[in-house]
Amino acid sequence: MNDVLSVNRSEDLWNPYKDLKGVVWKHLNQPSEDLSTAELENVLRKHKQSFFSLLKNPPKNEKSREDLKKGMVDGINVRGIGHQVLSKELYQEAIILSDMFEINEFVALDLLCTAQIQMPYYPSLPRGLVAVLLYYDGRKALVTTLLYLVQARTGVQWCVKVNPDIAKFITDYTDQLMEGGLFNRIFELLRTLDLSKEIEKLQQNLALGGPKHRRQVTDLFNDIRNILAEVVFSWSTQCGLQKDPTLALINYLREVKIEEEASGKIDDVNLYLEMALLSALDLSVLHTREDGEEAVQLLPVLSDPNYLISIMNEFLPTKPKWVCEGLQALSTFGLSVCISSLRDVPQNYRFQDAINKEDLFVYASIEMNVFTFLHNILLENKTLYKEAFLYKRMHNLIADFIFSMYPKVKDLRMKADEIARTMQVYIREGLEPPPNLPRYFEYLLLTVGKLYSNDVLGTDYVLNYWSPIEIAPNQNYTYRAPPRSVSLFKFIRLAGDMLPPSLFIPYITMLSGLSSSQQTARHCFNMLKQVGSHISENLSWDHFFMSFAQYLNNLRQEAPPQADTVYRNRATYHKGVSPQEIEGLHAVLLLIRTVAEHDEFSRLAMWEHPRWSPLAVLLGLVSCSIPITLKADLLRTLATLCKSSENATQTWDLLEVYEILVTAPTTSSYSPRGIQTELDEIESRMEEYPLTRAVLKLLDVLIGFGIPRTLGAGFRKPGFDPYLSFIVNSVFLKYHTRSYRNISEKWEVALLCLNLFEKFLSQYEPKLADFPTSAKAEFDSPPGYHLMIQLNTKSELLNVILDIIDEGNRFFDAYVSFPGEENVKETTLICLRILNRVLVLQPVFFSLLSASSASILLTSIYKLLLSINRRSGKPDHCVNIAKYVTYQLYLPKHSLYAVKILTLITNSPVAHNQFVNILLASDETKETVRSGFVECLDSVYDGEEIVEDVKKEILKLLKQCLPHNTPNLTHFLMGFDLKRDISLTEFQFPGVLGFPRTCLHSIISIMDASVNHFTEAPSALLLESTYHLLYLLASNTRTSKPVLRFVRLNKSFFRDHLEKAKADMNKGLSEFNQLSWLLKVVAIELKVSGQTKQVTYLKQLTSFLVNVPIEETRNQDMFSLVQKNVLETRIITPEDIKMENFMTSLIPFFEFKQPPVEAPAWEFFDNTVLNQILQNCQKKTGPKLIVLKKLHQILYDELKSLQGTAVMGQIQAITQEIPKVLKYALELNKRTESCSSVVQFVDAWRQVAEVLVSYIPLEIISSTEQQIISISLLKHLLKKAVKVQLLPEVSRYISGAVLLMMGNLKKCYIHDKKQQQISNVDADRCVNIMKLYYSSLKEILECLVEWVMISDVIDGELRINLYAALITFLQLANVEVPHESITFNDSLYVSRLDSSRVNVSERDIQVQFSLDILSKFGEKLVEVMCHDCIGGQEICKILAMSSFSHLMMLSGNINWIVFMSGRGYLKHIIQSIMDSDTELRSMLEPQAESIKPLYLYMAKILLLSRLAGTKMGAELVLEQKLLACFSNMSVFTFHPEISKSWHKDQVLEDFLPPIEQQYLQIWLPTLDICNAILTTLGTENQSAIVQIMHFLLSHLDVVEQILRSGSPDLSPDSLKELSLLTSVLARTANNNLINVLENPNIALDIRAQLYRLQKLMLSLLPKFVLSEDTVKRLMNHPSQSSTAFQTSDRLLFAMQIMANLLWYSQNIIANHGIEHSGVGVIFYPSLSDPLLHTFSIRSASSTNEQEPSLGVIVQQLISTVNYHHQEKVTHDLLARKLKELPDMSSVDLRHYVNEATDLGDLSAHREKAYEIITERLEKKKKELRYCAFIIENALYLIWAHLDFYMLKAIPKPKSYGYTQSSSGIMPDATLASASEATWKVSTDALSSLKQGLVSLFNDSFSKQLLETAQVSLWYLWGLLKGFL
Repeated sequence: MNDVLSVNRSEDLWNPYKDLKGVVWKHLNQPSEDLSTAELENVLRKHKQSFFSLLKNPPKNEKSREDLKKGMVDGINVRGIGHQVLSKELYQEAIILSDMFEINEFVALDLLCTAQIQMPYYPSLPRGLVAVLLYYDGRKALVTTLLYLVQARTGVQWCVKVNPDIAKFITDYTDQLMEGGLFNRIFELLRTLDLSKEIEKLQQNLALGGPKHRRQVTDLFNDIRNILAEVVFSWSTQCGLQKDPTLALINYLREVKIEEEASGKIDDVNLYLEMALLSALDLSVLHTREDGEEAVQLLPVLSDPNYLISIMNEFLPTKPKWVCEGLQALSTFGLSVCISSLRDVPQNYRFQDAINKEDLFVYASIEMNVFTFLHNILLENKTLYKEAFLYKRMHNLIADFIFSMYPKVKDLRMKADEIARTMQVYIREGLEPPPNLPRYFEYLLLTVGKLYSNDVLGTDYVLNYWSPIEIAPNQNYTYRAPPRSVSLFKFIRLAGDMLPPSLFIPYITMLSGLSSSQQTARHCFNMLKQVGSHISENLSWDHFFMSFAQYLNNLRQEAPPQADTVYRNRATYHKGVSPQEIEGLHAVLLLIRTVAEHDEFSRLAMWEHPRWSPLAVLLGLVSCSIPITLKADLLRTLATLCKSSENATQTWDLLEVYEILVTAPTTSSYSPRGIQTELDEIESRMEEYPLTRAVLKLLDVLIGFGIPRTLGAGFRKPGFDPYLSFIVNSVFLKYHTRSYRNISEKWEVALLCLNLFEKFLSQYEPKLADFPTSAKAEFDSPPGYHLMIQLNTKSELLNVILDIIDEGNRFFDAYVSFPGEENVKETTLICLRILNRVLVLQPVFFSLLSASSASILLTSIYKLLLSINRRSGKPDHCVNIAKYVTYQLYLPKHSLYAVKILTLITNSPVAHNQFVNILLASDETKETVRSGFVECLDSVYDGEEIVEDVKKEILKLLKQCLPHNTPNLTHFLMGFDLKRDISLTEFQFPGVLGFPRTCLHSIISIMDASVNHFTEAPSALLLESTYHLLYLLASNTRTSKPVLRFVRLNKSFFRDHLEKAKADMNKGLSEFNQLSWLLKVVAIELKVSGQTKQVTYLKQLTSFLVNVPIEETRNQDMFSLVQKNVLETRIITPEDIKMENFMTSLIPFFEFKQPPVEAPAWEFFDNTVLNQILQNCQKKTGPKLIVLKKLHQILYDELKSLQGTAVMGQIQAITQEIPKVLKYALELNKRTESCSSVVQFVDAWRQVAEVLVSYIPLEIISSTEQQIISISLLKHLLKKAVKVQLLPEVSRYISGAVLLMMGNLKKCYIHDKKQQQISNVDADRCVNIMKLYYSSLKEILECLVEWVMISDVIDGELRINLYAALITFLQLANVEVPHESITFNDSLYVSRLDSSRVNVSERDIQVQFSLDILSKFGEKLVEVMCHDCIGGQEICKILAMSSFSHLMMLSGNINWIVFMSGRGYLKHIIQSIMDSDTELRSMLEPQAESIKPLYLYMAKILLLSRLAGTKMGAELVLEQKLLACFSNMSVFTFHPEISKSWHKDQVLEDFLPPIEQQYLQIWLPTLDICNAILTTLGTENQSAIVQIMHFLLSHLDVVEQILRSGSPDLSPDSLKELSLLTSVLARTANNNLINVLENPNIALDIRAQLYRLQKLMLSLLPKFVLSEDTVKRLMNHPSQSSTAFQTSDRLLFAMQIMANLLWYSQNIIANHGIEHSGVGVIFYPSLSDPLLHTFSIRSASSTNEQEPSLGVIVQQLISTVNYHHQEKVTHDLLARKLKELPDMSSVDLRHYVNEATDLGDLSAHREKAYEIITERLEKKKKELRYCAFIIENALYLIWAHLDFYMLKAIPKPKSYGYTQSSSGIMPDATLASASEATWKVSTDALSSLKQGLVSLFNDSFSKQLLETAQVSLWYLWGLLKGFL
């Protein structure tokens, strides 16, 4: 028993059968080489038993029931879940299912478990009802598989494209099933499967849900029965049936009772079975196949000698009669045709017995009214016409009967003639003919006509009936018609020969049926055109049309005089038409309609025939007194004849003349009548409306060719208004209030009106002229205008349309068939299309309305659709429309238009919000609507485009609503949680935690379908749209996190899709765009994952993208990033990371390969004008595509405006050229789209590349790997850019990426260097990318420079990026020696400026780089760069100058400078600085807007200061008069006020720097240049000194202002300014200045100026003494704790100023010329300096009155020595901390790193601490160096003064001073001596100086001084010792 259970447990009656069906379908429909037949064979063998016991369920079992019961207590193993305790509900449901379907309890349980999993696909259905659906669906899948197998058999009717082995296997397999009694089982099932019993059973068990569930169950059940019948038919058609199955089939059919349906037609199951029997007896295959073929010979009819005898026995009169006589008649008829066909078989002697009984059977079947049964019952079934093989069998049956039994047909005709004569006798006697007269031939004709009139498949079997030779014997036809065709045509002639009246109507009806294609209609027209012996006289077009004319004459012969109507009302004038004649007329009209419908030539021939004039005759007859139905037929015929444009125009005119519809008002007492009257008085009373429908159809056809503008001119105001008024007011608005005999007619009338409305609206393009400006407009506005007016107000018309939509909802929600169902479907569809069109037209219409002066008030249709529904009292119009999406399975077109309408409504945010609120207000509806959208996205329909269109439109809607406010429609449909912040939504798989299946799941399923091939792959456009939507979701801040988190559940999602998209990207534009959207999503995903550090996932993704090897054993120690880096650098070698990867493999696709579209040579159009028109027709947004509709309109308007006879001949030619223009525009559009796609793609690639290098944490890609990736990508990118002509946008994107990657390369390189220094690792042990990838880097640089040279000069953005990248690269090359370890000759202060250059250690690689570049590109590169320095965009200029100076610095090549100067570029730059004076001045105004001139100026100055750094450059700069230019610039005179006090918090953050700062940015660089020149050329260069001093003296006011304001309390900027100025002054002071500057006119003036400068300089000395108080004031942050090792920029600047002042003093007193080596003095010999103490209180003006004393210098020396002593300790401590850094813990690091800065891991903390400590240590070093310099100079000054006062001074006032003035060597000294002369130096002063110095230089101080000297002044130590 357990075994049984275990077998059963794995079967749930749904999954296995669906899988089986899938496998079989795959092998039969997608035959490919790699599919193995083994899978198919195995699965079929496994399911063989299922087919043998078809649809037999595993039986119920008491033991199983007990086990289930125990499962509620002890638990049970459930498939797919494991051990579970069953709930009571589950147990009960399983038992109910088991009892209801008689299935095993465990199978029922499995079915319920599967139903539980499938529930998300069936929202709103409980588990039990889903299980019921799955039960039937599984059964259907099994029988469908059986059908597939049967259809795949080899046989005589069709071939299946499958592997021959599979075909043989399937044929053998199905043969075995047949032997196992398959057909007996099928017939048994067909007997037992009864829908009503099944429904009753389900109802008893409450297993039927709502209407939809009931419909689904019913459909599945009916499908199962139909498929079973189809299996029998397919087998029979393809292979014939063996004797036993055929007998079983006959026995089944014998008992069949055809359901007496209301329609009275045969049902599908019995149709298939009856046709199966006829196919088993079918020998028509002999007409198409050789009778000797094996397949034909194998047919049981021919191969089994007993077959026919057994079958014939079943049809003998002795056998019991069948329940349905018609089926018996048809079967007998089929047998007789089969027997007669045996005559043509070569071995017919074997069937002689059967052939002899042919007559018996055929007459029996005819007497049983076989043709009546065919015509009235069998041919009523529509399936017959839709299924090719059913239709083919029926055609062959009739054709074989006529061909094989022609004599019998003749007999039937003769009998028909006799009956006709009999009837004539009765009629002549005035009696009714007896009703039971046999009418066999009549029904044969009607059957033939009916069969071929419905050839919906377009098989053209009907052509067999027409033998062209017979119709037109005089034509020379080269082929011989087959005998069968000849017989069939003979039959047409036989039937029409000497035609008795009783056969007239059937014959004409047959001809109509036989004219159902273009060729046959032409044959029929030709046959009836010529009257000959072969056909009756009364059967010709001539006869038909002349008869109509005669009727017209008779009916209007005696018209009442002076009447203005065409209707005859008075009995005296009535001339009637007999009922028989009327029927004949109907038949003839049908024939005319059919021929005219199918063949245009015949239509025109009838219309233009001068004798027939159908228009006048038919319209005339309509206006006569004849029955309504005939009038309707006449109008319908007229409508068919008007289907050519030539005919339509004439018809419009005659309609007006005949007043069929009264359009002109009349004053006659005899009230005009027309169709209006017929409708109101006659049709309404009859409750049938054929005439109204006919008029609407006629108008429909005529409107198709446009409405003449002058319609009705002369009689009335021209226009269509009367007709429109009739259609709207008389017909449409009243259609639902009238009563109808046949309810489907009601919907037909509505449909015809709505069709017209839709045509009006689709033809309508709003124009300003449509809006009436006055009451008396010349022409009516077009009907579309009136409809737009009515549909944008609360009109009855709109209400009725919305009511139809509402009513349609109620019909469709019931899910049952109802009368007029097809018409209701069509009507609701047209209503939706009308609303859609109105919404499309509305924006243009309203904008024109507001532009016109028309006084019309309209409400937008948006608002009307969101208003209250008059039927329900709720605002649910839009919800009703949305519900049409849920009928997608049955009404796909409705769904499409419903979604389109929603898209148009939700386009407006206001309307969207209203709609969403309405939708969300009703819980039930909103879930229905959402599940409808999901069903649409999930649906699969093989090859149905409409389903794809619906999906695309839904995606468009989702994209459009996504940016709207939350909650929006997209959020709702996607399943976001609207009750809270949507970004917190947690998406689950459907069914998990009760999560519904939403559009998001469906969209991901669509994407996955393209990758996993389980289902049919979606189209490229649809897939592109889904990726685009995914990108929009990912890039939207609110939806990004939940969606990406859900997508990430599939770890390989991006990898799979990227690989698939890349493989397909060459197939077309959509495939190309797919990859673009995907890459954009990947960029976002990388960034998001990088920020949340999802290490494993990211490693996989980055490894795929850039081929980084994933190491399993990476160092996991989080405390030591250093160690990790070192390890990594050991692990990774260049070989590990391939230079080729997924990202680089995409670079070749950046090239745009399409050649430009060549404009054809236009014959009539002017090229320039045409191009202008094309430009005007371009879209304003997105890619600039040409709107072809607009272009078409413009060209045709142009054509219409051409007037005059001269042009008339050309109009035709121009008309032919317009399509060429449109084609050209289309080609341009294609090219634009391709361009746009490439740009999109490059942009997407760039985003991924940039995120990869910018956002991926170092844990995932180490900095070494980052560098290698950057190099790899750069190399490929630049190679591509240089080799190929790229699109400008592409170049810009690529250059941007190049810049970013270059920056990243530099950043990572510096980071590695820094890590090396932090961890103190030996450089040899680390990977040096510069050396390893030297050749790649060189290639990159070459390509970059080449790109700079070949790129478009106009493309500013591109050049900016390229120059920036070049600078970054050159800086990278310069990083090789980190700036901290650059050592200078001396120090960072003044003396450095006088030394020559920075001593940088060997830089072979960089120099090599630049030399290679120069040797390759030479002067051309310099030329390009220089050119960019002076021309182009400002930023481009700035960057070009920067690049130039970088390259020059690296190469040290003075030829560059010579070139620049020689070609005049240098002069140009200096001149442009002069020219920028005004701009710079205006920039310093308070309301200045731009600081562009400032940056440009700074760039030029920077370049010049770089030039000034070289000897040649400095000389050239002086030669080109740069300093003279500075002297003449007035901007420098605008120095802002210098604030005396400064607080740090006063600095305001603003984008534009404050004016003070702007000024300094202009002023300070000039001082820098002066310093640079002095440094380069040395302070002995008199030319330099002259120019510099001239510059300073030109701006003496500014210089004085700065010097006067000097104090330690200034801001850092002001201190910096002071330090630079004092530096320049100090360095120019030691020269023979007055002589150098001498000019007899101005010497005195200069003397005074220099004296003033000296006084100001010396007065600064006391202010900057480094006392403790001053130091405190100079520190920015007094609040910081002592551990913070304070430093301050202000302190450094102050020290620099002090150093400069002492240097200045030293320069003044030293070097008094060659002859006299004496030293002058400038300080008063006193230690007490009043300035030192009163400085802070005294005003600046009084400082100059008192000369400083030597005490200032002594005080400075003491303070500096103390400070040096104190800070040396700090310096040593910092140096020690730097060494300990690698081992510091996080607690130690907190002392340095501010806790507020969150840096994540420890390594970042350590890096930050390293930066802070290094920076402070550097500053401390500088401080100590400044201290040393100050001490050195102070000591020198003290020594010099002591030397003078102690040894040389003579305390007599006149004894010294003037002797030197005559020498004129040192004017400075002269000035100084003059001042000294006023000092009364007494002996007391000198002695007090001595004592003071001795007390100050005590032991402790001397010791300190010596220690300091030992550290910093080792070269002075010996001197010092001596001095002390």
